[in-house]
Formats: sequence, structure tokens, C-alpha cells
Amino acid sequence: MSDIKHQDASSLSKATSDTKPTASSSTSPESKPIDKKEEEDEDPESQEDVIDMETFQQIMDMDEEDDADEEDGEKHAFSKGIVWGYFEQAEATFQEMEDAIVAKDLNKLSSLGHFLKGSSAALGIIKVQASCEKMQHYGNKRDEEAGISLEPTEALKRIQDLLTACKKDYQVAKKWMENLYEEDK
Repeated sequence: MSDIKHQDASSLSKATSDTKPTASSSTSPESKPIDKKEEEDEDPESQEDVIDMETFQQIMDMDEEDDADEEDGEKHAFSKGIVWGYFEQAEATFQEMEDAIVAKDLNKLSSLGHFLKGSSAALGIIKVQASCEKMQHYGNKRDEEAGISLEPTEALKRIQDLLTACKKDYQVAKKWMENLYEEDK
């Protein structure tokens, strides 16, 4: 068993490497893992960019205080509760975003982006945080990076594309955190 406190960003790469799909051989029904070189080519962004370990460690440090009070309780129960609550919140928010896209409700999308941005920032899930910040601005028909206004149809398209990427980043972070807590049992 490993101690979560000593996990670092390098363990993120290890933990998330298990989440990569397998490549099928055309001559065999069995699948084989994608080799490291292929994996790097398919995913040019570093897995370590998904979670800010310094921020996440601050949540984990709260476990030490909580663990001292509860000797019989589950190890890291406090932070795990926060993380699992975030999972539920994020997934519900993603569904609300999908509904708002169908309704073409840019104001709602901006509000939801702002909401999930804060929750993601609190746990150090920086890729989701950054995507949600962009969604917030696009919902206000602004591209803050370019400093330009957007037409509603362009803003909605950008949000749709961004939501797809955001969900993928969320899944990487979720898998890493699930693995992290599983290793600590």
C-alpha cells in the first residue's frame, strides 16, 4: 500500500498510463498495450498538466488532521469525500451544459462554466478549470485570449468543442484520483 501523501506528479503519468486504450492486432483477437512511443505520439500533452499537485496536496493535508481524530475510520476519508462529491457535481454540471447547448442558452453556459471552474480549481484539476474559464467567457460571447467579441453561433460552437475536450480531461483526472485512492487501501 502506498501513502497518498507521497504521491507526486510523476505518479500521475504512471496512474493514467493504464487508462490508454489498447491497440488490436488484425491477425489476433487479443489486444496488446500501445507501446510508450505510440502513446506519447497520440497524446502530446503531458498527463501531469491535468492536476496541480500542490493544490491537491493541500486537500490531502487536511486528511492528516482528520485521521488523527479517527483511528478506526477509512484512511483519507475527508479528502476522498471531497473528491467523490466533485465527481458527482462535475457530471451533473456536464449534463446541464449539454442541455444548455441544446437550448442555445449562452448565459446558462457561462454560469455553469464559472461554477465548475471554481470547483475544479479547489481540487487542482487545472485542465478542467481552464476549459471552464473559457466556457464562461464564450458564454458571454467573448474570446478573452484574442480580445474579441463572438457571434452567438460561434460562441456556441466553441463551447461544444471545448466541452468535449473538457470531459476527456475530467476523465483523465477522475481515473487518476480513483487509482490514487484505490492504491491507498
